[in-house]
Amino acid sequence: MAIFDLYSKRQRRSRGEVSDVYTYDIFPSAFRMQLSYMVQDLLGDGSMYNRIYQAREAYTEIVRILRKEYGKQTLSKIHQTDPFSELHNFLLQEPDVERCLDAIELCYALGDDMVRSVSYAGRTDGDTHVDECLTELNERFKEAGLGYELIDGRIVRIDSQLLHSEIVKPAIGFLNAEGFEGARDEFFGAYEHYRHGYHEEALVDALKAFESTMKVILVANEKTYGAGDTASKLILACRDAGLMPAYNESQLSSLVNVLTSGIPTLRNKNGGHGQGEAVRTVEPEIVAYGLHLTASAIVMLAGLESKRRTAL
Repeated sequence: MAIFDLYSKRQRRSRGEVSDVYTYDIFPSAFRMQLSYMVQDLLGDGSMYNRIYQAREAYTEIVRILRKEYGKQTLSKIHQTDPFSELHNFLLQEPDVERCLDAIELCYALGDDMVRSVSYAGRTDGDTHVDECLTELNERFKEAGLGYELIDGRIVRIDSQLLHSEIVKPAIGFLNAEGFEGARDEFFGAYEHYRHGYHEEALVDALKAFESTMKVILVANEKTYGAGDTASKLILACRDAGLMPAYNESQLSSLVNVLTSGIPTLRNKNGGHGQGEAVRTVEPEIVAYGLHLTASAIVMLAGLESKRRTAL
């Protein structure tokens, strides 16, 4: 759906009142109202809810799932007469941002599945409509200064828009290729842990995604590796198989050093081991660095593999 560049928005930009720093823990009331309107655009407004079976089915299913997962009889402290009102009141009032994000994922997952059907409310432009709704959601996140984006049905936390656009999204794009399903799930798992503040788990899953990517590439090129090979050994296997650029030995060694000292060492020092007597804190900045480094490595490795597949 269209986002209008209103006069007031242009004036705020001209005065430098648009922040480049993302927030994560609070959804402004204006964004919540926009979110309610966006879900109505996607699934149907109150009038459509009363008239069309598919819209009622969609709202009923979303509310049913959220009630069950949260172990609640109702999503709202105020009695609601129907799932449409219950969901939209939840979006407007729920103080827990993560639960709001749960609802967003569900709404857009069902929208992606149901509204794309030509039978949904008699629409003939389902694909275009859903794509426009997805685009608007992500633009509204950005406009409100909220560090989230919905990608492939998953909410992903954003720290830097440049890094997100140039590294994270291309990595996800490569991992959507056939054969990379396991690595893709691990990569999303790392960002899911990061979003929830499970920092050690995020580093562990990032390493798994990196290792899985190399294993898939080695198998695709009929190269072998040991069952218990670590990331360092897998990097060497990729190097020896000519699956990474070897312009000269020093450059290749530098590349291997960057990968081994970055992703595996971060994990070894900060995740995957017992804490001992002291409680260890993994700083979110270290986790973000590890995730972005992982994404960079995946972009490089999977990008080269994509070129090899295209050349066949």
